[in-house]
Amino acid sequence: MADQGSDSKSTGTNQVLLAVRLGWLTVETFGRLRRYARSGYHLPELQGDASQRFDFSDRSLSEHDELFFAVDQLHRTAARLKTELPPCPLPAQAALVQLLAGGIDLNRCQGELDEWSRQVWTTLSTEDELTGRGFTYGGSLADTYWHADVLGPDRFAQLLRPPRLEYLAARFDSIANHLPEHVARVLHHTLYKLRDEGRLEKLDAGGKKQALERLESQAKVWHDLLFGSRSADSYLLASDHRWITLGALGVTLALALAIVFGVWLSALTMSRVGMTALPTEIGQASFSEWLDWQKWSTLLATLSSMVVLFTGLVTNVSGWIIAIYQRLKGWLKLLFIYHRTSRI
Repeated sequence: MADQGSDSKSTGTNQVLLAVRLGWLTVETFGRLRRYARSGYHLPELQGDASQRFDFSDRSLSEHDELFFAVDQLHRTAARLKTELPPCPLPAQAALVQLLAGGIDLNRCQGELDEWSRQVWTTLSTEDELTGRGFTYGGSLADTYWHADVLGPDRFAQLLRPPRLEYLAARFDSIANHLPEHVARVLHHTLYKLRDEGRLEKLDAGGKKQALERLESQAKVWHDLLFGSRSADSYLLASDHRWITLGALGVTLALALAIVFGVWLSALTMSRVGMTALPTEIGQASFSEWLDWQKWSTLLATLSSMVVLFTGLVTNVSGWIIAIYQRLKGWLKLLFIYHRTSRI
């Protein structure tokens, strides 16, 4: 029964994440189609150049390649959802080549995709409300860059309004358990950083253009994290891991030494009190009292109790120290991930 529950949860998690990806791809695909249209519908000629590197090896894909890759991802992601969805109005591969070669009406295409996305949202929300919300959140996050791209440097500030970014961060926090590890935290951090540093009214035209370029770079990080191209941990360098370990060890060691010093100081104080009273008791004790086995047994019982107490204290403290080390290491790791995944 437990295994069945785990499988059910895993399936549900995949569905929500797939819905987030589908929402993102709906926006990204049309954004790339719009960008490709602005380039003049130039289809690449299939002839090589022996002096050049392969495009895939240095990730220098053309707008044409990026568009086809996004459309293919859109179709594949829609097919992976267990809910049957209406057919996507954008054709795949060969049919798309013919469509682009003959010219494409962007307004008509946008209307068809808009209608399709409404049907998808309705279908997903009817099947599972959380999955429908995931579809919306993915599209809204993609809009942060892909709609800003068409608005341009002069008008895209409306997408960076603090209330919108805060709302979007909160929405992804609500589905954090359905996303890859640390992704919701990274989204929250970068969206809030974008909110704090996105005051564009004081920037000149050049500054706004640079801000849009940084936003594009940040959108690529979001895409890689949401689609599993990279994990959050993969952004950390080898030196980062060393600093994380050393930092956590240093703070934990300092805390452990402080605890040991406190215990030693307490024991020293108690021993001084005992040593002050001991000579008086020894001087007043008679020979018969020295031979009283009951007093000796009481003393031994007291000492053994103190040993047990001290052993338990050391065991608990060591457990706390290990837990503190793990928490510090996790906290430092998250800080380094924030630093490495931020492009703002």
